[in-house]
Amino acid sequence: MNPIEVQLAELRRVYGDGASVRPMPGGAQLITIPEVKLLPGWSKSETSIRFVAPVGYPFAAPDCFWADPDLRLQNGGEPQASNGQAIPELNEAGRWFSWHVQNWNPNQNNLVTYAKIIEQRLREVR
Repeated sequence: MNPIEVQLAELRRVYGDGASVRPMPGGAQLITIPEVKLLPGWSKSETSIRFVAPVGYPFAAPDCFWADPDLRLQNGGEPQASNGQAIPELNEAGRWFSWHVQNWNPNQNNLVTYAKIIEQRLREVR
């Protein structure tokens, strides 16, 4: 079993059975977690999050993420360091967040680690 399949089982234990992995044309994997709860201050109470496990994962770290394309701040503004950039290779709409992991250790970090990093960013309503 490849590392992503093993980690998908853990991701589903933490985030529910809706968490999924989809192959991308270039060999990377798109990870989707639906219904991530958001704090007040966002335009919605929940969003799906998606991020890419790149070719070479887990030694190559995930980078950036996408939320629902209609996610905004409650006042209608765009969240900091985000835009309406589509998911590469798939041309699917999303709200792209330029959010980068600082210290990735492939022996300790995994898909759940990165999902928690995304949740941390989304707790910062800005």
